Amino acid sequence: MDPLFIQNSILSLVLGFLIGLQRAMHTIYSHKAQDFGGARTFAMIALFGYLSSWFSTFIPYFILASALIAGLLLIAAYTVNSIAVPEKGSTTEFAALITFIIGGMLHFALPIFSVFITILVLFILNIKDKVQEYEQTITKQDLSAAILFMLMTFVILPILPNKPIDPMGLVNLYTIWIMVVLVAGISFFGYIAIRILGASQGIGVAGLFGGLVSSTAVAMSMARRVHQNGHLTKNLAVGIALASSMMLIRAGVEMWVINPPLTRAFIIPIAVGSLSGFGYIALLYFTSKRETIPQDIEFKNPFDLKEALFMGLIFGATLALIKLANLYIGNMGVYAIASLSGIADVDAIVLSLSALAKNGLNPTTAHYAIMIAIITNTIAKMGLVLFLGKLELFRFVFTYYLISIGTFTLTAFFIL
Repeated sequence: MDPLFIQNSILSLVLGFLIGLQRAMHTIYSHKAQDFGGARTFAMIALFGYLSSWFSTFIPYFILASALIAGLLLIAAYTVNSIAVPEKGSTTEFAALITFIIGGMLHFALPIFSVFITILVLFILNIKDKVQEYEQTITKQDLSAAILFMLMTFVILPILPNKPIDPMGLVNLYTIWIMVVLVAGISFFGYIAIRILGASQGIGVAGLFGGLVSSTAVAMSMARRVHQNGHLTKNLAVGIALASSMMLIRAGVEMWVINPPLTRAFIIPIAVGSLSGFGYIALLYFTSKRETIPQDIEFKNPFDLKEALFMGLIFGATLALIKLANLYIGNMGVYAIASLSGIADVDAIVLSLSALAKNGLNPTTAHYAIMIAIITNTIAKMGLVLFLGKLELFRFVFTYYLISIGTFTLTAFFIL
């Protein structure tokens, strides 16, 4: 007997059994009525799929006839069960249909493909409770934002011309839109994480993922909260420090996406600055009171069309200003724009410098300008914490910045 036939027959039974076992356990733990099949039924469906594909080698269209029979049986099972059980879903029937296909795939493709699909099916079947929880958390506006993201990335971006559209070569719509998609995509990840996990989970979650959206917004909100929660000053400092740590990592990711060679000089400084900062954050955490206070930080959805267009204008203006400054003023003009831009945000200046470093701007100038932007953004956040918060909170945050951004700057200067 062919060893491959034996192997695939056994494997089809195992894969079908696993899917059926998941369905049976789901029925038991959710206290629902028994569905049309359990582990043994699904194992037989997978074996039926494999044997059908195997027989199709000798009998043309045999697998099509088998698939039709399997489909009719599943329709009949669904009809009967839907009469007995009101509001019955169709997940089990579709899982059985995919199980048939998984078995059939064993004859036409390597076993790894069937195993891969089985793992995906088990994963999808096993996250029902989480999906239902997320469905209650994610709003219609969030779904619209996700659709807008796909539109911006896969429809608008490919049709934009990847060349300057003005005589001076200052505006490249393709480059600008890549920056918009990148920044909004990172922010959207943090935004959705906050929506799913809930900022009510505490300062750590709000700081960690809020830093992907806006570390400035986190610093402003938590600095204000210290007046009502003075006994949790260290906790609030941890949140602000986590958000700022994500800002540093985020800048590194943005540089790497746009201009990987430019990032090499910053890998060690970002790693050293982040690790030293996390060390101080750990010290604050383990010496602080173990209390959670809900955070009600309001973040804008980064995939609002107006926000995206406004972001595009900022990126376009920043690119043009840096080009003009480099052309007519030199390095000092680039540094001046970096310092001014960094006060409000580091994304625009980091991405603009990364892009221009590939097209004429001296990489060393870009490195120093990025450092200046990060330092000025840090100083701006410290000013917000001092102005909106209390002196005790400012001391903790200042110490964090001195350790994290300080070691980042010193390491970068040493490497450059």
